[in-house]
Amino acid sequence: MKRLVFILWLCALLPGPAAAGWWAENDYGTGSNGFKKDSLTVFTDITRGMLAGAGGAFYRDTAGYREKVYSFRLPVLYTAKKHIYSLTPFLYPVSPAARSGAKGFRAYVQTSLTEPGSENYFYLTGAAALAGQTAKLAGLPGKKDFTETALEVQAEKSYYGQFYLLASLAAFSKSGAATNGNLVTPALDHSEMAYLGTFRQVTALPDWVATAQITRNMKPEYASHLYIGYSKISFRQAPGANSVIGGMKLELSPRTTLDLAYNFFKMEDATCKNYYKILLRTVF
Repeated sequence: MKRLVFILWLCALLPGPAAAGWWAENDYGTGSNGFKKDSLTVFTDITRGMLAGAGGAFYRDTAGYREKVYSFRLPVLYTAKKHIYSLTPFLYPVSPAARSGAKGFRAYVQTSLTEPGSENYFYLTGAAALAGQTAKLAGLPGKKDFTETALEVQAEKSYYGQFYLLASLAAFSKSGAATNGNLVTPALDHSEMAYLGTFRQVTALPDWVATAQITRNMKPEYASHLYIGYSKISFRQAPGANSVIGGMKLELSPRTTLDLAYNFFKMEDATCKNYYKILLRTVF
C-alpha cells in the first residue's frame, strides 16, 4: 500500500500524459544469518492513468540457501477517480542449486471511501494471489508441484494528513502434496502474495497473517514520516512468527525519498533475528 501511495504521488509530479515519466526504486536489505536481499524496479506511465513497470530481485540466507534466489515481476496499475486496479505477475526461475522455483500473480482493487485528495482519506483494498511452486521434498526423488492461493483485505485511514493507520488480514490455502515439514529450500517469498510486515523472505507455507501499522507525518517541521508496525504470521506446520518494524522515510528532494528501517523477527521456537532496510526512490 505504501508503494502504491508513493507511485500516485509521483504521478502528480510528472509532466502531462504526452510526456512519459520514468522513476525507479532500489530496495536493499541485510541482517541475521548472512541475509542479503536486493531489488530494482523501474516504472513509467504508458497512458493516462496507466502505469507499468519491470523489476528483478534476489535474496540469500546462508541458514538455508547457499546460492542467491532470483525473481522477476511485471507490475501494471490503472487509476480511476475512486478506484485503483493492479496486476503483478512474478516468476522465480528454477535454480540448479535450490532445485525449486515459482510463478504466479497478485491482483488487487482499491476503493476510496472518501473524496479524492481528502486529508482524512479512507482506502479499502481487496487482493487475491495465485502461485504455483516446484520444490524438492525431503526423502523423495525429483521435485513436486503444488499450488497456493491468498486472499487479503487491507484498510488505511488518514487523520488530517498527520497520522495514518494501516491494518490488513490475509489467509492462504494450498493444494498438492507438499507440506511445510518436507519442503527443502522452497523459492517463493510469500510477500509476493500478501503484505507480511517483514523484510526477510518467508518461504514456509503461511496459514494467515495479521498486520497493523501507524505512521506519523512530521511535516512541516521535518520532511519525513516515522512509522512502526507489528505482524503475526501463522504457518501451516511450523511455529508462528512475530515481526516488528520501525523506520523513517525522508524526502531528500521533491523527487527523491529515502526509507531507513529496522525489523525484529522471531519464530516462536527460535532466537530473534535482526534485519535492516534501505529503500531509495527517485524520478528521472
